[in-house]
Amino acid sequence: MQKDEHSVFQAETEYDGDDYIVNSKITNPSVTEGTGVFALSYLQSITKNLAAGAEIMVQKPYPKYQEAATSLAIRYTPDDKSVWVAQAQGTNILTASYWRKISSKVDACAELQVLNMPTQGRRDAVCTVGAKYEFASATYRAQMDNTFKLSMLLEEKIAPGFSFLISGDIDYAKGENKFGVGLQLES
Repeated sequence: MQKDEHSVFQAETEYDGDDYIVNSKITNPSVTEGTGVFALSYLQSITKNLAAGAEIMVQKPYPKYQEAATSLAIRYTPDDKSVWVAQAQGTNILTASYWRKISSKVDACAELQVLNMPTQGRRDAVCTVGAKYEFASATYRAQMDNTFKLSMLLEEKIAPGFSFLISGDIDYAKGENKFGVGLQLES
């Protein structure tokens, strides 16, 4: 750890019960300055297919300033090939998502996020759809949202623990394009 704006320290602990999970996390805590990010979450199975949870996060970027956020979520898994999730973050953000395994090689998903921040004069809704296709030695992922921002990632596994990556973003509304190439080493 060093005194650098890019340094991050994070500690996390989790307890898995028979039908619940409790998780706590601290990020960049400073006892001397009284700052850091602290999160506590709880997820409870209600039935075999239904679970609900809550999270509280307290952020203290400055000693005399504190910000807290709560989040509630519900997850419905009707079978082993699909998942529905709804999440409310405070009263300002509502997210609903759906994931489906179409075949052994294809996954698809969709997400709708609604933001209602009247104090900032912001009311938005973003809908994103995505898909993942598994080739013999590669994985292709793509997504597009309602602003016509298109993103893709191709990961080619060259050898065990070694992958070649190609990624790209096309933002039609802003007229911006990004392209990237990378190598990934895993141990």
